[in-house]
Amino acid sequence: MTTNRQDFNKCTALVLQLLYKKFPNEVDIIIEDLTGDGELNDNYFATMRFLRRENLLYYQELDFSNFKRTILTAKGLSILDTTPDNIDINLAQQLIDSNEEDIIKTIIKLAA
Repeated sequence: MTTNRQDFNKCTALVLQLLYKKFPNEVDIIIEDLTGDGELNDNYFATMRFLRRENLLYYQELDFSNFKRTILTAKGLSILDTTPDNIDINLAQQLIDSNEEDIIKTIIKLAA
């Protein structure tokens, strides 16, 4: 069983990776596809709403478990394009390459 924070980190990593790779195209994000087990996951819904409230992403509407026409905001894109001083690649590439929890923490800290 995973914790809420583990679900948050996994969902954030999956969504931001997808949106960064597809940018500037809008994407429909279906929760069941993210969870991988066909079950609706309340933590994933909460994570998507949190990322929208923090202005990292925008979705046009929520239809059952489908966040329709989701896209990174300018703020979300700017944060993912940030390259920390001590590393040669931006946060998006680090997220794609590693999925490390520390990268999620950095992204959320920069969003504040």
